[in-house]
Amino acid sequence: MIKFYIPDGHLEKKALELFERAGFKVRISERAYNPSIDDESILLKRLRPQDAPFLLGVGKGDLGIAGSDILREFELGNPSLAKNVVKLLDLRLGGTKLAVAVSEEVLPHVKSMADFKRHARKVERAGESVVVATEYPAIISDYLKRKGISAVIRKPAGKTEAWVVPPIPEADLVVDTTETGSTLKANRCRVLDYLMETSAYLIANRRSLRDREKKRKIDEVVHLFEGALKSKDKVNVYINVNEPKNLPKVVEALKNYVKKPTVSELLGGGFDVFVVMDEKSLKYILPELKRRGASSIAISDTRLILE
Repeated sequence: MIKFYIPDGHLEKKALELFERAGFKVRISERAYNPSIDDESILLKRLRPQDAPFLLGVGKGDLGIAGSDILREFELGNPSLAKNVVKLLDLRLGGTKLAVAVSEEVLPHVKSMADFKRHARKVERAGESVVVATEYPAIISDYLKRKGISAVIRKPAGKTEAWVVPPIPEADLVVDTTETGSTLKANRCRVLDYLMETSAYLIANRRSLRDREKKRKIDEVVHLFEGALKSKDKVNVYINVNEPKNLPKVVEALKNYVKKPTVSELLGGGFDVFVVMDEKSLKYILPELKRRGASSIAISDTRLILE
C-alpha cells in the first residue's frame, strides 16, 4: 500500500477532477481526513499542501501533491529533507503567481523594487525596521538578499494582504500568491514584481521509489495521471465516408490536425475514420470534412491517452 497526501484547500477540487479523469473514484466529506478510493493499494490522507513535502521528506508517506511555490520554500528552508523528495510530474494545476506588492495609498511613490529599496534605506536611517509579510519567508529572504534589501520577515497567521491595509499598516511589503490579482486590487495593492509562476506537482518520497512494489504502483499512478493530462481538451472524432472516392480528400483534410488517422471498412461499403484531436480545432475541420464528403460525424470526450 502507498500513502498519498492529497491537498486540502484551493487545489482540492482540481486534484479530485484529475483522479476522476485518471479512472479513480474518490469519495470525500467536508470533515474527513481519509477519503475513500476504489483502489485497495492506495491510502489517501487529506492535508494542507504545505505539509506534504515535509511529511514525504521525513518518510511519513509515499506520494503527495504540492505547488512549486511550496516546494521551493521547502527546498530553501529544509535543504537536507528536500533531498528526500522527488518531483515526478507537473500536473499543470494551480496557475497562480507569487506577487510582491505594496499599498498604493501608503507608499504611492513606490512603483518598482528600486523605489522600494530607496524606501527601505530611508526607514533604516530613521532607526526603524522594514517589515515584510509572507507565507514564504525562505523565498522572500533569498529574494531580498539578492536585491540588497534588509527586512524583518513575518509569516502571518491570517490573510497576508491585510498587513498592508491603511491607515497604519503592519508591513511595508507583502508577498502572496495571486491568480487574477483581484484580491490585491480590491485592497489597493500595487504589484512590484512576480517571483515565480506556480504549478502543482506530483511528488514522491525518494525511498519509496527504491521499493520495488511501491515503485510499481507509483509508476501506475504517474502513467494514469499523464494520460489524463494528455487527454485534456482532446476529443474523439468518428467520421463516416460512404463514397470510397471521397476517402483520400477526407484524410488529406485531417493531415493538418493528426498524424495517423485510423481507417476501417464499413459493412456494406464505405469507410469509418477515427481521430483524436484538439477540441478547439473542431470549428475549422468539421465544415471542411462535410465539404469533402464526410457524413455521420460524431464527437465524444477523451478521458485518457496512454502512450
